[in-house]
Amino acid sequence: MMFFRATCLAVFTSLTIAADSGHMPSQLLNNAEQADKPAPLLWVAVQQNSLVAKQRLMAFAEANRNQYWLEMLIKSGYSPAALTLSRLEDNPRITQRLVRLAARGGVAEAQYEYALTRDDFAHRETWLKAAAEQDYFVAQTALADWYLLHEQQSEAEPWLQKTASRDSQSAFQLAYIRWQQGREDEGYELFKQAAEQHHEQAESVLAVLQQYQPESIADLSTKPASGNPAQCRQQIQPFATGLAEMVQANRIYQQFLADKRLKSLPLCVSKPIWLARESLNCDANWQGQGRLGCNIEALEPVVRQRGFTHAVVLAKSGKANVNNGVMYLDVGDTYSVFVHELAHFVGFVDEYPLTRSFAKEYCARQSAPNLVFLGTLTYAPLSNIEYWQSIEFPVTLYPSRTCNNIGVASFKPSARITFMENHDAKYIPPIYLSIWSSLLNNPKAQRPIAMNLFQHFEQAGNSQKASYWLDVFRQQRTGLTTDPAADAMTENISAD
Repeated sequence: MMFFRATCLAVFTSLTIAADSGHMPSQLLNNAEQADKPAPLLWVAVQQNSLVAKQRLMAFAEANRNQYWLEMLIKSGYSPAALTLSRLEDNPRITQRLVRLAARGGVAEAQYEYALTRDDFAHRETWLKAAAEQDYFVAQTALADWYLLHEQQSEAEPWLQKTASRDSQSAFQLAYIRWQQGREDEGYELFKQAAEQHHEQAESVLAVLQQYQPESIADLSTKPASGNPAQCRQQIQPFATGLAEMVQANRIYQQFLADKRLKSLPLCVSKPIWLARESLNCDANWQGQGRLGCNIEALEPVVRQRGFTHAVVLAKSGKANVNNGVMYLDVGDTYSVFVHELAHFVGFVDEYPLTRSFAKEYCARQSAPNLVFLGTLTYAPLSNIEYWQSIEFPVTLYPSRTCNNIGVASFKPSARITFMENHDAKYIPPIYLSIWSSLLNNPKAQRPIAMNLFQHFEQAGNSQKASYWLDVFRQQRTGLTTDPAADAMTENISAD
């Protein structure tokens, strides 16, 4: 009853004031500043289409949580009031309706919020664009991010240009685009601009640009590598195919140098090499295999010159994997993924459920150094258990999920989840390190890049090169040292 009386009083006051032709909007606004109850005065000015009155009445209603005057403003066609009322409304369905009403009324902030209520591309693009075109900064950055998320770089670029001066993330994203376009100087300045605003990723990029430069295959083929210590049973050379990949390669390299877990292993990782543009052809679905791969043939002259036994290639995208002395990683793969894949170089098998096709291959072979399998009478291979017992006695076996998809029971010598089951777990049992070290010291356990190159050239019908790399592989498997660059065959093999 009191609310009804107050409403009647407000309307009565409005009509009384409106009847006085001397009360123009400016005078009403002035009177409202002095009044104890300014809302009725402001409402009269609202009815005379005063924008200032609308703004002030909305501010008054918001400050006093007065939904009545906000509803009146909405009825008068003032859309921003719908967004303000949505902040006071407890019912989510009503809130969403009010935001939609404000968005359709052209309120940029509401258009931005409404855009975020659905994940379909067209809906979000439409409403973010509507808000962005009203110079709503948050919507402009969000629209650029939305385009980049859907790999529409050309659509994102103009919005990044608008926001780069005010937003370090936009400057950083635009810098990468400029770099990809071959406009390295502009890209460098944008990276610098973002770094000056303490953008951590930009700071990392600048550090890499100051330390590395892209190198061509031709130049690399004439530069000898720095000598690796004699105890390096695996000499691993990382390659990066682009700037983002180089940043990640350097990060992985620095983390490897600081990783105390692997210090006892006789393997060495060299400083990464940044390959010049188009040096390697890589694909996320290499040869239809559903995983990352590259034309490793292009690296053949570099392997000859530098004599490394294994390579790591960081490319744009694709599933991480190891294939005969070559590890493939993409820019999203972390150091823990690198360590997991590094163990594959000596034959460690995943301890998570393999796909049926892989499970049939690995579980039938029964040669994983970190697993044994349940046979008809006992575990196989027994040699694994015997070796494990020479390291750690007694050895207790625990179920592994490796072969679950084909119904074969497999077991590991660790109760905990290891880095072979979940790389994020990062746990490498001491017995695994002993097994790893033993395999590294066994030349016959190695499958170096020479095997990869041999297989490639044999399939390509290049018998001369295939013979060369088979010879290198055999020498490495027998434990003999070899310097491919010094081999007289090097000069006689064509570059086809």
